[in-house]
Amino acid sequence: MPVVDALTHALSTLVHPIQLVVAWILVRLHSALTALGLDPAGGAAWSLSIVGLVVIVRLVLVPLVVVQVRGMRAMRLASPEIRRIQEKYRGKSDPASRDAARREQQELMARTGANPLAGCLPMLVQAPVLFALYSVLSGIGRQVPVGALTGDLVREADAATLLGAPLSGTLAGAFTGGAAAGGLVGVLVPAVLIVVMYAAQVLTQRLSARANLVDPTSPLARQQGTFAFVLPAVSAVVAVGFPVGVVLYWATSSLWGLGQQLVTGRLVPSGDQDVARASRPATAEAGEPTGHAAPARVGGQRPQPRRGTTRKARRG
Repeated sequence: MPVVDALTHALSTLVHPIQLVVAWILVRLHSALTALGLDPAGGAAWSLSIVGLVVIVRLVLVPLVVVQVRGMRAMRLASPEIRRIQEKYRGKSDPASRDAARREQQELMARTGANPLAGCLPMLVQAPVLFALYSVLSGIGRQVPVGALTGDLVREADAATLLGAPLSGTLAGAFTGGAAAGGLVGVLVPAVLIVVMYAAQVLTQRLSARANLVDPTSPLARQQGTFAFVLPAVSAVVAVGFPVGVVLYWATSSLWGLGQQLVTGRLVPSGDQDVARASRPATAEAGEPTGHAAPARVGGQRPQPRRGTTRKARRG
């Protein structure tokens, strides 16, 4: 389609510097794996180069992941106050009330450092890399060299396969390409990768929602439940038309994200603990006695009663 081709060309022009970097990293990783004894024309060298690219990109994204975790935790801590603001202006639909509610929430976000979009940062940064890799691998199928990926290397990569499925082929093309597209293997390999990618993304979203869950009845919780299935499903549908090498990158990156979420869940307090801490009254956090709790000692000594109270007790 002319519109789709024009849009793809425009995006390719924008991410061309990233394409050069991606091609350079792939070639360097391929050279290192070849030096270790792998066949330069084999699929293992090129497939592991793509996996290595995932590792490099994910390591570069670690600072953004830290920002993501901090922003999501701040959002959890601010959630009780957000609910109080919502209750305060519930049923008030006049413009002044809506503006006041919006202003109070913005001030709260600025004061606590909460950012509802913090969870999207790694995904947004990774999107240009994913499209650049898509452009590079799609160009391999058309014998188009890119930067360090010279014509000879393009021909090698075009002939490379992953368990029999061409790295430059697609699942959609495997249904109509027959033996040239890898036959049954050309269908099974990308299909399995897409299933792995989908399952890893769903589990990651569910773990993230469980860790960041504030109130099961809140709109945010319902949105998290919906996104846990909708976003991975959209990725799976889009991946049908992507080259096997891109799907391999996507599946590997999704598995990395799942492992990262498991590690983060162990290192960062859960949403229930954060919400309980944020909802605790200020007097309790300050160490003041509540109810019939015993008075705290100051400087290791028990606080002395007032003189007036002691005299009254003696007279009684």
